[in-house]
Amino acid sequence: MLKAHLLDFWLFLRRIWLNAAGILVVLLLSAVYLHGVEAWEEASLLNCFVHSFYMMIGEAVDVPGIWHVDILVFVLPLMGILLAAQGVISATVLFLNKSRREGEWNAIMASTYEDHVVICGLGQLGDALCEGFERAGKQVVAVEIDEESHSVITARRRGVPVIIGDMTEPETLEDANVGGACWVVLCAGDDLGNLEAAMHVNELSPSTTVYARVYKKSLADRISAAMAANIHTFSPYATAAETLLGEINCMEDTEESGT
Repeated sequence: MLKAHLLDFWLFLRRIWLNAAGILVVLLLSAVYLHGVEAWEEASLLNCFVHSFYMMIGEAVDVPGIWHVDILVFVLPLMGILLAAQGVISATVLFLNKSRREGEWNAIMASTYEDHVVICGLGQLGDALCEGFERAGKQVVAVEIDEESHSVITARRRGVPVIIGDMTEPETLEDANVGGACWVVLCAGDDLGNLEAAMHVNELSPSTTVYARVYKKSLADRISAAMAANIHTFSPYATAAETLLGEINCMEDTEESGT
């Protein structure tokens, strides 16, 4: 519960910081202006900043009879209200939109990871890889386009950040923090999508090792030879067959040694 509240607070700050910075800039410019025209005799820049703040929140301020300062008295509260209202409305929309908030949570969590594994595509293969890497002690970030997928719900229950989006979009890959990842595994059902995403990962982070699923083994081998050195393709069906054959051979050897 505490973690959820802290994340909510962090998201709120991320949502309003630009508006808060805008208000601060307006106050500073106003203070510099008031100090420059000597609106109040012997008033320091800090005094002018305080006066500007009071003017912005509508507090009564004894201002000199200068017409442009009178205009500033009228304009400052309007600018403050507009900037504050825009930030509050933006934050309110974010918190009312639960799925969007969860998306930002997951992007924030992924941004804190380093030397992690990014798995794109939470089908049967992606889900199994996700669990396997977790058991091996690796931090995992998943990318899946279908937010309603059962694997997405399962992964999030295990604490895995899941970025909802198209893996062929560089913005989605950046949200998954591929730049800080040691490996990126692209195992969606779309071979062309996997290869396109692999090239985007290579552009974003040339040092990251990429594994892209390709259905046909012979094609996977040829693509691996043509791709950049850090991009590897694999056929899960060929790998599964080799694993099964290896287990069968082990069983036969055990039976023969037993006889």
